[in-house]
Amino acid sequence: MYGVVLHFDLETERIIKTLWKELSDSGISNYAYEIENRKPHLTLSDYSDLKESEYSELFDGYYNSAPKIRLSYNTLGTFMNSGALFLSPNPTEELINFHSNYHNHFKKYNAFSNLMYHPERWIPHCTIANHLDDQKLLEALHFTTKRLESMQTEVQEISLIKIIYQNNKRVIETVISKALI
Repeated sequence: MYGVVLHFDLETERIIKTLWKELSDSGISNYAYEIENRKPHLTLSDYSDLKESEYSELFDGYYNSAPKIRLSYNTLGTFMNSGALFLSPNPTEELINFHSNYHNHFKKYNAFSNLMYHPERWIPHCTIANHLDDQKLLEALHFTTKRLESMQTEVQEISLIKIIYQNNKRVIETVISKALI
């Protein structure tokens, strides 16, 4: 399984990782620790399969000079019947265009992509907790609303990641990454 993800500035990453740890320490959610090397992110696309070398070559050429993206987060949300809690950025034209342009450029991989991440279906989100029952979802929502405030962030990197199995654990491995300028 592969994902194309956007990573945030160090301060935003620190804030979210601190929240993940507090949710875990409180016995509410272990989302952050279910897979090793998880970093806070926005997913642009999710693939069941890719030819890594071919994709990486296209990726490397396309993202030679992509700009950083400024985002504001004011909203917590959940997908219906999902047990997920997430931060949702204000959907700026810049973010929506970045996502749409990505899918237009890499459309040859659509046969392997999750429809949830396609343009006009995509709901940009950074997952805070997942796979929660109703009670834990309420606890996570209450806990998170008391600890987070609106925040301004900057997307600084785009990466192709994959989930591998290593020593009987799921681990996120970065295949290719580009800093945004």
